Amino acid sequence: MAEKKLEPTIDRLEDVESEVLKNVQTSDTMGTVTINDAKDVLLVPTPSRDPRDPLNMPTWRKIVFIVLLSISVGLSMVAGFGGLLTFYIPTYAEHGASYADITALMTYPTMFMGVGNLILMPLAMAIGRRPIYLLSCIILVAAGIGAAYVETYEQHLGVRMILGFAAGQSEALVPMMIQEIHFLHERSTFLMWQSAIQTIISAVYTLFASPIAGAIGPGNWYILGGGLSAAVFLAFIFFVPETRYNRSLAAYGQATKEDIETNPELAVEAKAIRLSERPAFDLDRYAPRTLWSDMLVFVGEPDWKEGWYTFFHTFQIMLFPNVFWAFCLNGLTLGVNIALGTTYGTIVTSPPYNWPDRSASYVTPGQIITALVALPLLGYGSDRVLKWRARRNGGVHEPENRLLLLWIPILIGVVACVIYGQAAQHPEKYHWFAIAWAYAAYYFAFIGSNIAGITYLLDSYLVPSKSCSRAGCHHGYA
Repeated sequence: MAEKKLEPTIDRLEDVESEVLKNVQTSDTMGTVTINDAKDVLLVPTPSRDPRDPLNMPTWRKIVFIVLLSISVGLSMVAGFGGLLTFYIPTYAEHGASYADITALMTYPTMFMGVGNLILMPLAMAIGRRPIYLLSCIILVAAGIGAAYVETYEQHLGVRMILGFAAGQSEALVPMMIQEIHFLHERSTFLMWQSAIQTIISAVYTLFASPIAGAIGPGNWYILGGGLSAAVFLAFIFFVPETRYNRSLAAYGQATKEDIETNPELAVEAKAIRLSERPAFDLDRYAPRTLWSDMLVFVGEPDWKEGWYTFFHTFQIMLFPNVFWAFCLNGLTLGVNIALGTTYGTIVTSPPYNWPDRSASYVTPGQIITALVALPLLGYGSDRVLKWRARRNGGVHEPENRLLLLWIPILIGVVACVIYGQAAQHPEKYHWFAIAWAYAAYYFAFIGSNIAGITYLLDSYLVPSKSCSRAGCHHGYA
């Protein structure tokens, strides 16, 4: 039996002059959608008239939403440990731990971030994003305080693995939640702003790691992280509502003419809506958004079938070439970033630099510059390129457009690796700034390539259950 040929079809287009509905290109290919007509940007997915639709949140709520998701320090407690290694090496070495054992305090928690994604992302699809994120905050508080009072290496490693299990939600659940409150044409910008804010918070928190450890002990750094996680938990209860919302394929521009003929109700969701022509809320049909509705922990009935579907497909989609490529990209950049994070402290505290242990984390402030300048430009630039390419393609967006700027972080990452490697191998020939610059530059490469990869996958598989499993796989396996 011959396979169906995937060809562009015509749906509609609004004429600039006459306002008469005409046809636009649509495609049977998942991820290929129309985001421009002759007048304005088209909203994908199509927002409903429900005030509780996450896409209909006011702008100030979305800003608060992104900030609260960005200031969680769980990832920092995992990745920022490099500045504390020099404090733990002498103590644990006296009890027989090797350098490899001590660096496992950073590598194993990073691996457990992936394990957390593989387990908690399907649960988020089944019962909602909000309860899973609240649960992860509770675990971060408990693990952060617990890590401050451990007495042995084994206890420390165990608590940090629990810490990583919860912190992984910042790498998969958070991007999905931000995706669900924004339209396709603006996702990269806001995902990059989330990464920028998170980078600044992480850099500042990590910057104070070694000074805090040198003054009052490394355990108090963990207590600070646990306290910040508790503050995020309390604010999250009031200001971050559930983002799960049932939408059909039609809302994502993926319904065919046959689908609409079979189910005429899909025609409402399939109708394109311009950015400048958002419909008014239908308060006769839908309940208004209230503080109480936003504070509900569980919204809607659990869908365990959807959770199992997500878990199963997380493994199945490794056979998809584009997902496997993104997995390899993320795994490579993440691995190198971990290598840099576990070695810079030893390098700058050894001859010829001879920094005191309490100053080792001063290598990290360069990440703040990365966050303030490079990351927003890359995120905003990605969305600009997306809309420019769509206009040149008859209004049709292809997911591969997200990869057009990928060469920038990749090139910078290669240069940073070479400089860092040379400076680490021959420190007598290089100024300490080579280590600091390379560390910050490679962080830009890591985050920039990571955002490019995840927005590409999210755009390729627009339906949340599909994009969730891709995101979970992307971070979980890596």
